[in-house]
Amino acid sequence: MKILKILWHIVGIACSAMILPSFVSSITTALLSLQPQRMVIFFIYPLMSSSAAAEISNMRAVLTAGAGYLMYLIAFAYAFWLIKQIYGWYKKAKQLDKNTN
Repeated sequence: MKILKILWHIVGIACSAMILPSFVSSITTALLSLQPQRMVIFFIYPLMSSSAAAEISNMRAVLTAGAGYLMYLIAFAYAFWLIKQIYGWYKKAKQLDKNTN
């Protein structure tokens, strides 16, 4: 079980490190320059990157796009899980602080 938890953290951190900076950049560019197409480009990027693989085979294009969207899902799930964990720690610390005072 501990090995799975370590693997979850490794995969989550790796996917988050690759996806979330681009996501934040897309959001800020879309909001500050009032160009919502930047957000659309972020979400269709795995499909655009798989077009080069489509020249080799259609199955490779599907696998490339699928891997890209899987990374998106893992990154957002890991970020959500991490925020939930941190909020739980905050609540515990607040409760301990309340009990000690």
